Amino acid sequence: MVVEATKMEELSNEEDDCCIYKDVVVVGNGPGGICLSYMLNGNWPYYTGEPHPGDEMLSARLRYTMENNREDSPKSPSPGNPGNPRDTSTGGSPRSAKIQEKNSKDDRRSVLHTSRSNLEILTNGLEGRGTSRPMALLLDQLQHPCVDAGLDLPSLLNWQSAEHHPHHRVIDHVVLGKGPPGGAWQFMDPNVLTISLTRWMSLPGLDLRKWESLVEKEQLQKSTILRERNRENCWSRSKGNFEVDSRIPVGTVAAYYKDYVSRMGLTKYFKCGRTVTSVRPHPDPSDLKEGYEWVVQGYENLSGRKFMYKCKKVVLATGTTNSSNRLGLPGEETQPSWVTHDLNDFETRLDRLAGKCSKCSLIRKDYNPNVAPVLVIGAGLSAADAIMAARYRSIPVIHAFRDSSSRAEGDKVDNENDNGVRLSQSAYERLQTLPVSMYPEYHKVYEMMVDGRCHRLYKALPGYNLIDIEANGSDCNKKKERRVFLKGPKRQIVSLAVSVVAILIGSKPDLSYLGDLATQLGKEEEKLIHARSNPIEIDDYTYEVVKSPKKGLYAIGPLVGDNFVRFILGGAFGAVGDILRTLETD
Repeated sequence: MVVEATKMEELSNEEDDCCIYKDVVVVGNGPGGICLSYMLNGNWPYYTGEPHPGDEMLSARLRYTMENNREDSPKSPSPGNPGNPRDTSTGGSPRSAKIQEKNSKDDRRSVLHTSRSNLEILTNGLEGRGTSRPMALLLDQLQHPCVDAGLDLPSLLNWQSAEHHPHHRVIDHVVLGKGPPGGAWQFMDPNVLTISLTRWMSLPGLDLRKWESLVEKEQLQKSTILRERNRENCWSRSKGNFEVDSRIPVGTVAAYYKDYVSRMGLTKYFKCGRTVTSVRPHPDPSDLKEGYEWVVQGYENLSGRKFMYKCKKVVLATGTTNSSNRLGLPGEETQPSWVTHDLNDFETRLDRLAGKCSKCSLIRKDYNPNVAPVLVIGAGLSAADAIMAARYRSIPVIHAFRDSSSRAEGDKVDNENDNGVRLSQSAYERLQTLPVSMYPEYHKVYEMMVDGRCHRLYKALPGYNLIDIEANGSDCNKKKERRVFLKGPKRQIVSLAVSVVAILIGSKPDLSYLGDLATQLGKEEEKLIHARSNPIEIDDYTYEVVKSPKKGLYAIGPLVGDNFVRFILGGAFGAVGDILRTLETD
């Protein structure tokens, strides 16, 4: 029998009867927060003992370090040991001895308790695409061996719960998020296909494809978030193509993350509909209670009721899509009725435009004269999605973007606008490098961007920058004309009448809850945190924030440069391993 390792949620006393005490508070309930909660709930990874199918050196290092783990890993408690609150055995019976021996052997292979020196050995020489963090690469190689080679092979990790291993420690924690479990995935366009393949989106213990098989087929077909994304010509998914069919609608991923929390017994840890407003070290060291050195505050979104947690550890897992980047132009914030920075909002506006003419069908192929063109700014994947969405609705698109192909030698790849927002031209190259077979729709957009020819419902303006947005007209009885001004590569000014402007130039994390710390934790101090150019500086093996004013602050996911779900597991693993080690010594 497993005794749940939770404390009283509210420790009432005369001085502070509204404070909730937790060992760990996780800020953010996306894939990173979910992985953290899964492991904090006593689910530990074990090496299966199988060799890595594509890396003989890693196989040798695994054998060596797992042997050394016999000395490094904590010993399983003896039967009847009062220090083990979950132990229900009554003595040294042969059966209990066998269980004891089995648990001890399993624990020797628990990767979670691998020492730092052995982790450094394991990660030596590992390479991968999408991250440089050694722990992210290691866990990806173990969880998805040879995935970059296009192979779909069994994991080298076996996840086992505290229910079957009484010596697993369950950490008292809470996961705070603004919306449902899944974080930003719950607010994306459900019909857009993921960039990553299906198997890369899985969380430990329940593969996404296995989850799909568990959900009734009829229920899946009726689900509104799993509507098939019908595209004509180049916008359609190629049937029978294994690689293309291995991508999955965002809505499916969102449903999986939400259901995962329920199926894995994590619901009790998730407090959704909460906005965190402050994460700070305890202001009064003399008032510390049993190592609770961090204070997390916020409010419930519906009721406005405030909450406060005091905890020993805080993990930042909020991602980087909280706040859209701005150009800082006149009219950008004063014309909200036709200027947007959000792809979902843009698609809603497109639906309204397409419905203006009752005679026009959404699948009409000819130009709709009743709808002025929309302007899309940006050269990344969101901009490409916006272009596809407009053309699908027979709405003409004008596309302005930085023309990196004409960049002069010696020019910087990144620069900043007047607001200090770092704008990257690398998005243009990312579209170019996407494989045609796996991403035909994005490759088609890239072709239209670079070939210089006219396309149906699409006009490219490479090298043009948006410089002004305004609505003209003085007659209050007439609709004001929506007009934008762009500067071309030869410094010529172009004026265009548009219906909607979508400025899709990336996003940045909202770290306002950190106060002054928000600009002190990155590799470059006094600069905003950026997933690629200025991530939070962390210890590569524990994911503890290096520049934190006090021990016990961790960060994982895009905040530290691990921008794909497949790499988030390594950060959660590193953080949980260090949390377990430090809490055991408290």
